[in-house]
Amino acid sequence: MDDRALRDLVRDLVEREIGKGAREPAGPPMAAKRVPLVSRPVPKKPDPEDVALAKRVAEWMGGKPPLPPALGTWRPAGDRAFYLGKTPARLGVGRAGTRVRTDTLLAFWADHAAARDAVWSDVDPDVAARLGLVPLRSAARDKREFLLRPDLGRRLDEESLAAVRAKGVKSPQVQVVAADGLSATALNVNLPRVLPVLTGELQRAGVRLGTPFVIRNGRVACGDDVARAVDADVLCLLVGERPGLKSAESLGAYVTWMRVRDFNESMRSVISNIHQGGLVPEAGARQVAALCLKALRERRTGV
Repeated sequence: MDDRALRDLVRDLVEREIGKGAREPAGPPMAAKRVPLVSRPVPKKPDPEDVALAKRVAEWMGGKPPLPPALGTWRPAGDRAFYLGKTPARLGVGRAGTRVRTDTLLAFWADHAAARDAVWSDVDPDVAARLGLVPLRSAARDKREFLLRPDLGRRLDEESLAAVRAKGVKSPQVQVVAADGLSATALNVNLPRVLPVLTGELQRAGVRLGTPFVIRNGRVACGDDVARAVDADVLCLLVGERPGLKSAESLGAYVTWMRVRDFNESMRSVISNIHQGGLVPEAGARQVAALCLKALRERRTGV
């Protein structure tokens, strides 16, 4: 868009929608109509950058351009600070020249470091012992192999499978299993708040629970080995979710009705984003318990 077309666009915005700005002096009928020296078709959809520039020029001329039609009747409930306070997303961070501000960059680096640490973290043995969780291992020998070989993280090693058969309560209605997944930090932080509420809700409903286990270097499917080994009706797997740049300690819950012949991943029900900055752990535990009860009642999960 050249200078003339840009000026025409700005003038139309200001005069048509606001009624402000410079107007041409009155004159003969033909003079009142602006006739361009060169005919230029006005594009139906101007370039977004041109529109943004036109709005800035309109504001500089003393007016405000109209809101898009979708926002014409929108009435905000609060100011800018109100909405920024409702989300941890990186909005309205400003800039210094062509770069982000120093405090924004430092916060980004800190969040990125927390995410990396969460991926390499391990379940705290004291937390597991305090909650009565029996430790198990996947077929991945260490964290590096776990990250490089997702298939090994989806099944128990032989020693752990034997431990489940020896120590697990047989034929429970709900088998609770925790797995570190991609953030053992999520288990260390949230399990002490989630597990007691979850098991308490299920026990009050008269549900027969299995022996709780925790799997090191385990992915979601690893819990299936536990549920099948004890012949459980429902598997409730609590797993550390993939960390993001605003949450390195998010916990996910996968509830699965196990008594199916041809199983596929769409048969799982999921509650995600359980942590203090998302779905508060105690509230999340109650939702997971309700999902387990629904699975027992309807004898199915997933979509």
